[in-house]
Amino acid sequence: MNLEKYWPLIFIAWCGVIILFFYLVMTSQYQFIDTLGDQKSTLQNQITVLRKKVSNLEQLQYQLESLKSAAIVLEDRLPDEKEIPNLLITVEDAAFLSEAEIQSLVPQTLVSNDGYTEVPFSTALKSSYYSILYFMNYLRQSPRLIQVKNFDFKKDKAEGNFLVQMNLSTYLAAKEGMNQ
Repeated sequence: MNLEKYWPLIFIAWCGVIILFFYLVMTSQYQFIDTLGDQKSTLQNQITVLRKKVSNLEQLQYQLESLKSAAIVLEDRLPDEKEIPNLLITVEDAAFLSEAEIQSLVPQTLVSNDGYTEVPFSTALKSSYYSILYFMNYLRQSPRLIQVKNFDFKKDKAEGNFLVQMNLSTYLAAKEGMNQ
């Protein structure tokens, strides 16, 4: 057998087999590399989204802590039921300090709402304009929350003072809201 004469054909066949082998192997490897590249891009996008969520979570936790501290401050300003008479005394003290004369101070019917109870009372004052402002300032500085709902000024022509009708309110936290 004379193989020397066929060596170029054998060489070409072996080269073809090797090229075909590498083509098949390399094509699958390129597809695998492309798949890995796509997965890498997807994972990088997920990492970016998760980083944004983590930064938002930190910001939300900070806001939650701020809201909790604000809620604690507000709960401290809400009176207990047993403190309502003391609040009436606070209103009287504010009137005394501002040199306003209380003509009436009448508690109204309690108004229950979700999570709190409103304790309204109405008052009538006789005083100068600035004394009324001082009176409202003393109420604002009270350690307990007292809200001026509305008021009506009328001029007392006989004495030159104002007659002021005001509705004041404070709030009691609901018992189940306090335990949460």
